[in-house]
Amino acid sequence: LQARRKVLGFVHLDVASTLFNMAFLHQTRNRLDRALKCLEEALKIRQLRLPDSEKVAVTHEKIGSLARAIGKTKKAQIAFEEALRIRKLIHGEQHEAVATVLQELGDLMDDLGEYDSAMSYYIDSLDIRRNRLGLDDIAVAETLYSMGYTLHNNDEAERALVCFEESLSIRRYQLGEDSKEVGDTLNMMGFLKAKRGELDDALTLLWDALRIRKLQEDHVKVSETLKNIGNVHREKQEQELAVECYEECLRIRRAELGPDHEKVADALIAMGNVQSDMQRTDDAMRSYQEALKIRTLVFGEHDESVASVLQYMGTMEFRANNHLKARDLLTEFIRIRRENGTKNDGDYVNVLFMIGNIHKMQGHEAEARVCWMEAYQVFQELGLADTNPQIAKVMNHLLQVENLEERDTEQNNKGSLFGKVTEKFNKKEKNEDEDLKTKGRKRRKGKGLKL
Repeated sequence: LQARRKVLGFVHLDVASTLFNMAFLHQTRNRLDRALKCLEEALKIRQLRLPDSEKVAVTHEKIGSLARAIGKTKKAQIAFEEALRIRKLIHGEQHEAVATVLQELGDLMDDLGEYDSAMSYYIDSLDIRRNRLGLDDIAVAETLYSMGYTLHNNDEAERALVCFEESLSIRRYQLGEDSKEVGDTLNMMGFLKAKRGELDDALTLLWDALRIRKLQEDHVKVSETLKNIGNVHREKQEQELAVECYEECLRIRRAELGPDHEKVADALIAMGNVQSDMQRTDDAMRSYQEALKIRTLVFGEHDESVASVLQYMGTMEFRANNHLKARDLLTEFIRIRRENGTKNDGDYVNVLFMIGNIHKMQGHEAEARVCWMEAYQVFQELGLADTNPQIAKVMNHLLQVENLEERDTEQNNKGSLFGKVTEKFNKKEKNEDEDLKTKGRKRRKGKGLKL
């Protein structure tokens, strides 16, 4: 680079090519910020010497991909949109190069939770790819897979499955029954089938995905599928089988990722959940405590992933009648949620009500009523009263009782009833799937859903 700058000048196209190649080397060494800086320098030269050219479009696309990878989403969006403009100018509206940029924009919008925008880009990309490349092209399968992923994120499981099934058919035809892409698709379909309660179908798909991933020797993905299989066994009340899957998942993740990786924490939480189901309270608490330590180390003590572990631990302490410990853990959950401005959900309602129950048991009537009133207000705001009329009736009755002291027995019984019933609509607290919560996390292109 120095020699070319000295001989050719700082804005020569050969200097831009060297910077572009340096960016590639930095990227392979995971020095993404330095790679991005090289690309931006190369872009300035190419824009000056070759405005609206193929090389300028390619550089914009590379900048968009790198910026997306390091979380600079606005920069990524600007780069992809400029690449799209140039591609259309050079090739026309219906070229496969245009479809590629549309695909990238769709992936970016999915990262941002802009699912309608993502689908719009994907549909445009799919139309071009089908027309230009044919209905069975592997690029068509890629777009269908991405559409399925986004539809899943948007809670449209049935439509998502249709996309995954079509993607699977193409991938099997083009890549073979045992390709990693087929394994990724089967894994995702199995997960969705499980969410829909089709547990036997889910196991069939997941076991096939596991077979393929073992053939590919992709150990981290093997652990992901093992965790999904464990989740299905747990849902089927086959706890011992679930434990076997989670133990193997945990062993692989510790070996491949190290003891303090976030995915180790996720596996520990899954283990803690099933141990709790089996009334192995001490084992479950140890699993949760180790997960809490890892998540605090990785994400910081104020992260929402830390709050979720505190909820599990607090709920266990509450069930074990360790009310002071439960109150402290659950209060910390509420504090983190409020500090982060997290959108209220069933977890928040359930925790508030448990804290209210604890205050009531300790004779703190006013504090109990404050917690119950907020829980009931959020419960109604979320529209849960219509789908959970029994819970609504219990909550409303509690708040209508004027003399709490005279009705201690009745209130404690009602509070206990609510604590049990809320678990029905709040069941997801025990079925955390670490990477389906897409907030702030990326789908890695070509590697399938990180479950």
